[in-house]
Amino acid sequence: MITVVALGCKKDQLTLEGVRAIESADKIFVKTALTDTYEYFKGNNIPNVSLDFIYENSQDFDGLDGGIVEYLLKQEDGGNIVYCVNGSGYDDRSVIALAKERDIKIIPSVSAGLLANRPSVAQVTVSAYELVSMQGFNYDTRLSLSVTDVDNSFIAGEVKLVLQNILGDEEEVFFNGKAIPLFELDRQEKYDYSTAVGVLPKNLVEKRRFNFFDLYAILKILRGEGGCQWDRAQTHQSIRENAIEEAYELVDAINNDDLDNMIEECGDLMLQSVFHCAIAEDTAEFNTEDVLSGICEKLISRHTHIFGDVVANTPEEALKAWDAAKAKEKKYASVGDKIDKIAKSLPALMRAYKVQKAVAKTGFEFENFEQVLAKIDEEKAEYCKAKTADELEDEGGDLLIAVVNALRWKGVDPEVALSRSIEKFSKRFKYVETKCGNDVKSKSMEELDLLWEEAKVATKN
Repeated sequence: MITVVALGCKKDQLTLEGVRAIESADKIFVKTALTDTYEYFKGNNIPNVSLDFIYENSQDFDGLDGGIVEYLLKQEDGGNIVYCVNGSGYDDRSVIALAKERDIKIIPSVSAGLLANRPSVAQVTVSAYELVSMQGFNYDTRLSLSVTDVDNSFIAGEVKLVLQNILGDEEEVFFNGKAIPLFELDRQEKYDYSTAVGVLPKNLVEKRRFNFFDLYAILKILRGEGGCQWDRAQTHQSIRENAIEEAYELVDAINNDDLDNMIEECGDLMLQSVFHCAIAEDTAEFNTEDVLSGICEKLISRHTHIFGDVVANTPEEALKAWDAAKAKEKKYASVGDKIDKIAKSLPALMRAYKVQKAVAKTGFEFENFEQVLAKIDEEKAEYCKAKTADELEDEGGDLLIAVVNALRWKGVDPEVALSRSIEKFSKRFKYVETKCGNDVKSKSMEELDLLWEEAKVATKN
């Protein structure tokens, strides 16, 4: 067994238990001799081996951790090995890596961390190098954040960019205990192995930037005791139509290339999802973690060409891999089962398109596009022969399905195509109406036809 002794974040934070472990050790290894915690070894003339040489030869922190573990394991010869690290002992990456290879004992320090004046505040601790290498790093800003290993201005600049996205440019942070604006993080005079950055938590009304944790916290406040009476009264059923409305408003923003509105509508749509999670948590049905776990598991399990051994080099191959993984996950016994899973609340054109795509994969398909067009003519003729309301509705539906099929054959989404045509029709009609002085009925069909052709040119863009 290797004993890990934590030295704390500054000198004199070594515990008596740690001192006894060092005194009884056969071999002592210190992660770095470049911080003031090393004064204990120098002042007491304690023989040790500093592992700074591994740091100097490592390209990144993964390499450093692996190099340290490999070196320590080679030193095992039955003696009592002590490995000394800065911090608490539990938050050091090399210690975590070592624990995967050997049973270890950790003797923690008395350190309260970077924010020693706030020892009661829970905090997140992360290495600067780990922080900047993470994809989409974020954290609950209701907690304190400690960023260690900010040992040069370049990495300080990288940390600044990450934190600016989370906190905003002018958020106050602590640089080695001194309060500075975040935008000045990479403009300080000195950086070394002991340099760290701390961020204290803020309450909701003090924040300039918000994240997912804040959104959920706000909803819990609104639905909690003393919260908003309207929000407290809502159920899954009472707000279900909002999700559809917000989704279509987002689509409108996308179609209009309106980025500002996209930001707003993405937020509104996200709110609906989180709202349902908050309602479900209050009724013990499910919670946000259930939802996030489900979607993350789905993304991993269905991207078998990324997280598995399936090969997909084109978008088409990737989609095929997704469909195969989905079919395996859903355990479809037939395409009919898959069709039954297509949401019946979808707009009818969209649902028809999805049903046809699913059926086509079985080979139940026309041989050529001429047959597709012939089917439209056939359904058109039957619609024209229909007499009763039921017949007209029945044959009209068949005609629409035939037209949807024609669009699908050419790779056109019927919902998008129809929306585009509605928008085009609306613009042309408004042009005609304006030309008629808002009195369309006063014009003959010949005059209206001429104005319509004029509108087609005038509203082309």
